[in-house]
Amino acid sequence: MRDFYVYGFKSRIDFDRKSARTYDNEKRRCESYLKKYMKWDYKDGNKASFISVDSSKIPINPLFAAWKSKSFTSNDIMLHFYILDALKNRKMTVDLLTDYICEKSGVAFDTQTIRGKCNEYVDHGMLTCEKQGKAFFYGITPETVDITPELLDAIKFFQGAAPIGEVGSFILDNENVENNLFAFKHHYIAHTLEDGILLDLLTVIRKNQSVVFENQSERSGNTTTIHALPLKIFVSATTGRRYVCMYSLRKRRFFNYRLDYIKSVVPNEVIDSAPELREKLGNNLDKVWGVSFGGEHRTEIVCMKLHIDEKREQYIIHRILREGQGGELTCLGTNTFLYTKEMFDSSDMSPWIKTFTGRILALEGTNELVIKRFYNDMNQMAEMYSIGGEQ
Repeated sequence: MRDFYVYGFKSRIDFDRKSARTYDNEKRRCESYLKKYMKWDYKDGNKASFISVDSSKIPINPLFAAWKSKSFTSNDIMLHFYILDALKNRKMTVDLLTDYICEKSGVAFDTQTIRGKCNEYVDHGMLTCEKQGKAFFYGITPETVDITPELLDAIKFFQGAAPIGEVGSFILDNENVENNLFAFKHHYIAHTLEDGILLDLLTVIRKNQSVVFENQSERSGNTTTIHALPLKIFVSATTGRRYVCMYSLRKRRFFNYRLDYIKSVVPNEVIDSAPELREKLGNNLDKVWGVSFGGEHRTEIVCMKLHIDEKREQYIIHRILREGQGGELTCLGTNTFLYTKEMFDSSDMSPWIKTFTGRILALEGTNELVIKRFYNDMNQMAEMYSIGGEQ
């Protein structure tokens, strides 16, 4: 699903894993979950499949299906029902449970197989395991939450608006209830495909553990293995993308990585200095405009002189104070203002600066490349519309 949804529309030529048959199998797998959302188009003469969804018109995220599917053997499915039926209103040791299942089913299961499945269900929270004397007794975990209609309404909201919303979707499925209350205009449903990574990261952040993770480059497509300490999850208010802020133990600085480009996360050692590093990150956040900490251990300054009609355009002043992320706004004279901001990477600020096109009297800064790029863009736009000469 990442290949078809996140990493771009895929045709047989673009799909570089194994063979064309693998492409067909994977496409059919996606279609089995998302048939009415699958579209296709021609790209460079090749038929490319993709997923197209109007998130404001769907009651539930269709990508949740990725977490509701699982490969299993015939023994898995049989033991699932046999074990839960055998342990209903009673607790048993593995030996008693094995004898009971063999007697009821007429199939001889190995004791180790039953023990392995029971321990798996204990890990998932479906079963309990209590030691009585030298024996371990397994039982079904009692329900601890009373699912009321009011709670179901909250779950309907949670499954659409919160991270790891597939948990709410599982509960609604279990209660045979559909979301009939909420729709979301800005709903980034593709986040579902990275929720497994998010859960792993939140777990190690709580434990102050470092991780070894595989990151796929956005530009080259190459995958690299990185050892770092996760500290905080960021969500872009502009694009909705999610990032994890990590401290590189080798380079001794902060980096942000997109969650949808992280392929896997493996927990590593506990870092005793994690609380101090988290505090250091908090002290630096006021100098991070977007997600970049810059290339060097120094800050950059941007000064933007603006023409704002003080009588009729107070909303512009309020907007700068609201969106300016702590930058200083100074009145230089009648209808003339100077906005100044110190940050690690001023290139992150460029899209916001351009929203004031037509009001900018001058732009200066310590990063000459960013300033030069801005004026080049303005000159190209002026040339395109024949509205002026070189600035």
